[in-house]
Amino acid sequence: MLSSCLKTLLDFTNWHTVSHTPTLASLKIRAKFQDEAAENLASLVINSSDQKSARFSGYLLLGCLAVMGALATSAAHADSVLGVELSPAICKLNPYMGNLRQCIEGNPMTVNFYRVANQSCSNSRYSMSPLQEKITSKVIPDGNIRKNIWQQYGRCSGLSTPNYFRTITSLASQLKLPKELSSGRSYRFASSGLSRQLLSLNPGMKPNSFNFFCQKNSAGQSVLTYINVCYDNNGRFAQCATRSYACPSQFLIDGNY
Repeated sequence: MLSSCLKTLLDFTNWHTVSHTPTLASLKIRAKFQDEAAENLASLVINSSDQKSARFSGYLLLGCLAVMGALATSAAHADSVLGVELSPAICKLNPYMGNLRQCIEGNPMTVNFYRVANQSCSNSRYSMSPLQEKITSKVIPDGNIRKNIWQQYGRCSGLSTPNYFRTITSLASQLKLPKELSSGRSYRFASSGLSRQLLSLNPGMKPNSFNFFCQKNSAGQSVLTYINVCYDNNGRFAQCATRSYACPSQFLIDGNY
């Protein structure tokens, strides 16, 4: 899967390489989606904006690495994974991403990928109505990033473009995250403490339904950058196939821009 992810990156920047797209997972989420719920993503509101290819390339590469960070799904465990980016930390740790809309506007979180397990990849084109583009931009602000998430993950989900992005906004609207993640302040957190808050806020979530990912800052401190959440084929929280050890027992939550 990493070779496939990097291939999308290289193709976008007009590099030339050989890669293959592996088969991703076989169960698809079936649910009723309500666009009204997507409108309530107050903590994730972002406006869309096209960015320069170099900055986008770095963004996509980080997303690839986050997905690959000790998270391999199988039908016996999670059928899908939603990736949530903590934008203040990402923007500060990676200055070349500073012109992304979430960095400019100071948004606390964005969705950076949604992967469904084991569906054959199709050649379906990215196609959404202007209204759905507007709704989806609240969780995935950049148009180029949305299109490349579709190319990398959506067309391998077994879902149409509208249903794929409706699933993303539906899952994001239902996911409850601790207020500290969007407070605009910085905290030192124990991994166990953040885990307890997630479990308390999200009925049905299991201790192994999520993974944390960290990146070190210039002072050598680990900063939380991504939270990946795992689901079954009915959109319920599920066990992640493996546990990530990309964060230490204590880390920083950096909400300051």
